[in-house]
Amino acid sequence: MSKGLVVSIVLLVTITGVAVGIYGYMNSLRSESVLQETALNAQYLANQNYLSFYISGFYEQLGIVKYKSDKLNEILVDYAKGRSFGKAGQSDQAAFINAVVEAVPDLKGLDIADKMMDYVTAGREGYRAVQDKLLDMLKRYDAWRQDGYIQSWIIEHIVGVPSNRLQARIGDDVVEGEEARKYMYRIVLASQAKDAYKSGIMEPLMPGPSEKKKD
Repeated sequence: MSKGLVVSIVLLVTITGVAVGIYGYMNSLRSESVLQETALNAQYLANQNYLSFYISGFYEQLGIVKYKSDKLNEILVDYAKGRSFGKAGQSDQAAFINAVVEAVPDLKGLDIADKMMDYVTAGREGYRAVQDKLLDMLKRYDAWRQDGYIQSWIIEHIVGVPSNRLQARIGDDVVEGEEARKYMYRIVLASQAKDAYKSGIMEPLMPGPSEKKKD
């Protein structure tokens, strides 16, 4: 075997090995992006569904379905998201109950205050847990995307992450990629909910008009 042929074979084997290594590396990045973005999509929907079940359960467990209203829905979601209703000289819970009664005056005569607070307090703690979970997932996703200058450049410009696999469903609308990532952060970190449901129908939580204008 000639020396030239040996050199050619060695070069071919080397190039093939490098190509296989690059392919494996790129494929591993893509697989990781699919894994993380799919998980974020699922958790985002789970957080919205949590709020929907929380609202529905409030009316059903207290037996006050006939008093259901958009205003009361908004108050309940605000409380679950951690909004403080407390005013000077008044506890947060008392202020919350007053807000509920102002929204639906007919509830004032019903002896449901204690049961109401037990339910919404548990709902607030539960929603805080799913918020924290989604926020942790988003932070891990961002840390992975920004891990090293070369890798982060490859992830963004070659693998194309955030990709259109990352989807945030808001009512009947869907946003993808980087915009979806921003929406996910917006839902997690918002302290209040505005226009949470469309046309009085129990739909997934959506950002209010003022939130939609933010980039």
